[in-house]
Order: sequence, then C-alpha cells, then structure tokens
Amino acid sequence: MTKKTSAPALLLAAVDDGYAQTKLYGIDESGNIVKHRMRSSVRPGRFGLGSIAGTGSVGLYDTEAGPFTVSDDVEAENTQFDGFHLSPMNRVLVTHALIESGYGGKELDIVAGLPVADFFLHGFKNEELVAAKRANLLKPVTVESGDNPRIRDVSIGCQAVAAWVDYALDDEFNERVEIDGAVAIVDIGGRTTDVATVINGTSVDHARSGTANIGVLDVYTAVEKAISAEFKLRDRFPLKAIDSAVRNKTIRLWGKEKDVAALVDEVIKEQEGKIAREVERRIGSGAAMSAVVFVGGGSALFSSIADQFPNGVILEDPEFANARGLYKYARYQQKD
Repeated sequence: MTKKTSAPALLLAAVDDGYAQTKLYGIDESGNIVKHRMRSSVRPGRFGLGSIAGTGSVGLYDTEAGPFTVSDDVEAENTQFDGFHLSPMNRVLVTHALIESGYGGKELDIVAGLPVADFFLHGFKNEELVAAKRANLLKPVTVESGDNPRIRDVSIGCQAVAAWVDYALDDEFNERVEIDGAVAIVDIGGRTTDVATVINGTSVDHARSGTANIGVLDVYTAVEKAISAEFKLRDRFPLKAIDSAVRNKTIRLWGKEKDVAALVDEVIKEQEGKIAREVERRIGSGAAMSAVVFVGGGSALFSSIADQFPNGVILEDPEFANARGLYKYARYQQKD
C-alpha cells in the first residue's frame, strides 16, 4: 500500500494477468492503494502443500477442469499457450492474486486485459474474445478456505493501450504529459511484446501496432539452458530459481552460490536486441512520434532498451503500468 485515495462505492481491482507475472492494482475499503505482484507459478493437480500451522492446503483451487496448485514451490507449468487467457489456469491465478491482495471474501468488480493482437481483430475490437475472457473470469473457482472473492462484474481492456492511459493521466485523471501526436507504447511482457501506437489519445494506428511472440520468459528459458550447459546439468529448476538467477546474477547449486552474471548478461543483451528489432519493424526509428514509452516487466529487465530510441523512455514502476492504466480507465468510466 502506498497512499490513500478516495474509495469507490464498490471495491475495484485491476489485474494484469500475464504469462510470467500477475500484477494487481486496486484500493481497499479505507481508500488505501493496494499493489501486488506474483509469479504466474501454477500447475494442475494437488501437490500436498500444507500449512505448517495445520490450517489446510496452501494455494489449492478447484475448477470445473480439476484442481490447481499456485505456489513458487511447485514446478510451474508453461503458461505460454494460445488459450491461456480463456483457461481455468488463468482464472485460478487471478483468484489467487485477489486473495493474496486482501480481497478474499469481499465483493468487487475487476478489470483485466488482453494483448493488442487479441483485443483487436482487423482494426476492430474483438468482441467475441473479449466476451469469452469476461465469461471465463466470472466462472467460479472454489477455495478450500472458503475465502472466495465475490466478483460482481468483469471488464476487459487492451493492455498496451491501458499503459498509455497510465502514461498520459495522473491519479486524478489530469494530463501529466502532452498527448498531441503519436505515442508508441511498448509493453514487454512474459510471452509477448505489444506495440500500441496511440494518436492524440483518440485512436490506435494499427499499421504501427502489433504483437510479437517474444518476452521475459524467453530470457528465463535461455538462461536455464545456459546454466545447464555451463555446469553440465540435466536438472529442472523451479521458476523462482531462474527468476532469482536473472535478477541477482547468482544461482544456488549443490548448496553454494554460483556466479552466473556473464551468462545472464549475454542472454539479456541478445534478447534485448531481438525486441528492439521487433519494435523497429513496426515504428521505424520513432522519429515521427512524441515518445516511445516502454512498460511491462521486461522494461525493468531490459533497462537500456529505451536508449536505442532518441525519444525512448521507461515509465516509472513499469511493471505496474498496465494494471494502473486499467484501473484508471475503469475508475474514469465509473465517474461518468
């Protein structure tokens, strides 16, 4: 929680339900801002993770497709599949994020997002897919503790366009930057990198927008392969171990910390170059734009990518830009 704002009549939370991380931004009953980030570490089945206090299973959820366990301590299933955003797995991760953020047992509205290539179809809003994602999130998830969030309604926005809202408007919906002209929002996520070119805050230039299948999880995969090759391993590592290796440049092997900085830096440099080239394919050098704005978890990881564009900037706290923008837009709609 970071600061207090006015609370709406009904609780509202925005969830950026990504392939690598799930981020939540909302407010509680007292008007305090709630922020929560977790790895999208989930797999089907019951994995017997019990509370030391004997209060029952940890991170266990039941759906019409069977049980799922959410925990950093299980080997996560790969979330990089096309139907992820319409899956029980996705719904379980959203439910877990709501409970971990303090919304368990409470009634609220939520807003979630879709990547640019999914939200738009041939220049128009993909109403069928938006409706399917909304319907998926409204289906029940059973929590063993009975602490289910009571989701009253769900709205769906476009992730990268939501990040533009966060870039353009402050918490009171005042313009904090000049929004005339074109702004490219580059959202580097877990599975994908989204580019949304927004013109004058009123339209999306689809010719200079799109989605590339490259993101942070490609870094994780390449780092795991590099570590396995360097130390001649066949072991599989939990997601949290690779995440720690990427962030801290060390990994614990055979009870000792091993320096993997050179391996990680090489992978990040290679993947950053690939992403920069994908962005250039859509917007060129960005010379005709007011700004090229980088957001998403990858923007925190690829900290020098904005330097490849003369008008490139990384938004403050970029991992939460989508969730903040979705929240701001939903609150703005409530005011009307």
